[in-house]
Amino acid sequence: MKKITTTAALLIVAGTTQAQFYEVPTGRIDGISNVGVASGSTFGDGQYFMWTTGTGAVGIGGVSPGNGVGGEGGISDDGRYISGTTWNAAQGYHEMSRYDINTGTWTGFGGIPGIGAQVDSEISGGWGMSGDGNSVIGLGWTSQGTADAHATQWTDGVGMFSLGTNQVGESSRATALSYDGSVAAGWQDGSGRQGAAWVGGTQELIFLPDGTTPAQEAFDVSSDGQYVVGMGVGSFVAPGTAYRYNTTTNTTELIPNLAAGADRFMAAATTNADGSLIGGGTWGFGPATFGNGFIWEEGVGTMTVADYLDSKGIAYPSGFSFSFVSDISPDGQWIAGWGGIGSSESWVVHIPAPSSLALLGLGGVAAIRSRR
Repeated sequence: MKKITTTAALLIVAGTTQAQFYEVPTGRIDGISNVGVASGSTFGDGQYFMWTTGTGAVGIGGVSPGNGVGGEGGISDDGRYISGTTWNAAQGYHEMSRYDINTGTWTGFGGIPGIGAQVDSEISGGWGMSGDGNSVIGLGWTSQGTADAHATQWTDGVGMFSLGTNQVGESSRATALSYDGSVAAGWQDGSGRQGAAWVGGTQELIFLPDGTTPAQEAFDVSSDGQYVVGMGVGSFVAPGTAYRYNTTTNTTELIPNLAAGADRFMAAATTNADGSLIGGGTWGFGPATFGNGFIWEEGVGTMTVADYLDSKGIAYPSGFSFSFVSDISPDGQWIAGWGGIGSSESWVVHIPAPSSLALLGLGGVAAIRSRR
């Protein structure tokens, strides 16, 4: 297994001074950090992986989702930690885990204390993490109902704890956390799968702007915890609209679909640190990998990924299809997703801000460290 330290990753990014497009032919990228280290949960031989401009995609172990195992490769803002699910051979179950790039090791966290239970081969699963890397989020199976799972969080120094479910016998799951881990985003089962946020451990169900229609699943939360974004489903004759939920005012606004290429499903899958840049995709029947990726920018609106990259002057292969935006780094300078030319692969775009050029070189690496 090839390892790369955080310092090396920073040096690689420091050498990238121009906006650039990268094809990633192997693996499905789930997360991208502020330093350009990406994470993914589906590698060629069924493990998680990390990617940098210098190393390409490198397997890091763990168990890719599928066949009763869940999880996604979330990543911390500094690119040091990756979330996921691993196999605990001693206990005989899959469990929520965190990978440390510096040491090249996974640490598993088991199940929910007191109420944890094994369902099939899994006791818990890791789906995302906080920006500071100190918390992992996902679900933990419980003994409180039939195949009942709770949104579950592990925090360094605290351990595993349940965020709960608002209905006994119904499941919940969280897939994203704010920078400090205090706000989570996910869903609550019951009357369908409703978007939910957990603010300081208290669940808030999300409704559409009319105040009564339940919103669909939530996928991400801004670093400051103010905005939660999620998906919408339209009718057979009208496209869906995604949403942005304000956890401070408890209000929801709709994210309009593409003017051309809109489809029934529209998922806002990711947001930057302050909720002003949102990415995802719109698609019809089948997986999102067959859809059209979008970028929504506050004050600008919704556009295709290609139009967004064109506006930034970024070159990419002719005929490349941007199917989905899977993650935007908190600083908005790295965007990752799925697409390709005649095949499904991942892609990464680096759009350095003018201020980032002052951080080049060894002095720049020191400056980045001093702010974390």
